[in-house]
Amino acid sequence: MKSIVNFSLVLLLLTTLAGPLPAQKLDKTPPPARSLVIAVASTAPPEIQKAAAAVLAAVGTQPLLKAMAAGNPPTAVSDSTALAAGKPSARAYCHLIVIGLPTDPLITAGWQREAKVSDGDFYVFGYGHFAGDIGYIESDRNPFLHSRFIPTAPYETEMVTITGSTPTGVALAAQAFIDKGLVNGVVAAPGWKRSAPNLLQHDPLDPAFTVPDWVPAQLNDWTKIAVTQASEDECRGVEQDTGVHPQEIWRIKYYQDGVWDGAGAKSAMLDYVNGLHRRAYGNSLWIARFGSADEAAAAAPKIAHAAQLRAQAGLYTGSESPYGSNTPGEKRSPLALWQRNDWLLMSTLPSGVAEGNAALKGQ
Repeated sequence: MKSIVNFSLVLLLLTTLAGPLPAQKLDKTPPPARSLVIAVASTAPPEIQKAAAAVLAAVGTQPLLKAMAAGNPPTAVSDSTALAAGKPSARAYCHLIVIGLPTDPLITAGWQREAKVSDGDFYVFGYGHFAGDIGYIESDRNPFLHSRFIPTAPYETEMVTITGSTPTGVALAAQAFIDKGLVNGVVAAPGWKRSAPNLLQHDPLDPAFTVPDWVPAQLNDWTKIAVTQASEDECRGVEQDTGVHPQEIWRIKYYQDGVWDGAGAKSAMLDYVNGLHRRAYGNSLWIARFGSADEAAAAAPKIAHAAQLRAQAGLYTGSESPYGSNTPGEKRSPLALWQRNDWLLMSTLPSGVAEGNAALKGQ
């Protein structure tokens, strides 16, 4: 897992430097209090404008947006074109929710290059090639805060990119974000097709998809804020460890005040793993459904062996690999694995928070 995280960080550094923005200089604007910005191009199609307005309207109720707003919600959407052309500080010191087609200048500058658009084809790594109304969401640390134009990061900010192949696809993704908290994944309208074969193919979510309702919205003082749909590369990794392909995998991100407050380079690794990137395993609950309870039971010790966990009182327990090999004294996150009927669950939350919850044990 450590190698995957480090590889993701290399990709992050490469993509941070790649955004096609106007020529700019080091921005020495004093960092303001962290804020939330919801951005859409003023020239975006009406369906996308409506989707952005719906995201804005959800700030008071949607858990992730509430956490990002921190009691200071935005009163209007911002113009993504103006943000892309403006001072780096205007898009760095805020959580960014960007809604638009891949041609939106802020999306072009800030997304991770995990998707590619061409005539009649929308490709997403780990999912494959699609034709139709496809919605795509990806999240990560705000790359503009970690760019060469900002002297140092006084705290962490996140960027959620809500895009797709068509305005209808973008609207589907926005609704999945609002209703289900989806921050990484693919959703598609009925009638989608594969426009080309691919080695890593994973079906998109139906707009009416559900996440298991036994996953608690609250675990002690930790709040469920986001959901990630696993892509095919992760499913294949589980298959390699267990010999069986999981039916579905979700990663549920939990949050408490302060986890994004670390400043400077010394906090960068921890801020990353506590963030919203699809590979950010910190403070999360990983759940995988197998074909039966027996299949899940057979898979559990194999995953435990791969993660170097030991059997203890009906659980497999241990610790996560260090996220940063160059971080002196870095604490390892606890790691616990257990079975719930045909599901396996793995937690990186503090010990006892998830594995002690009755609903998560099927009781």
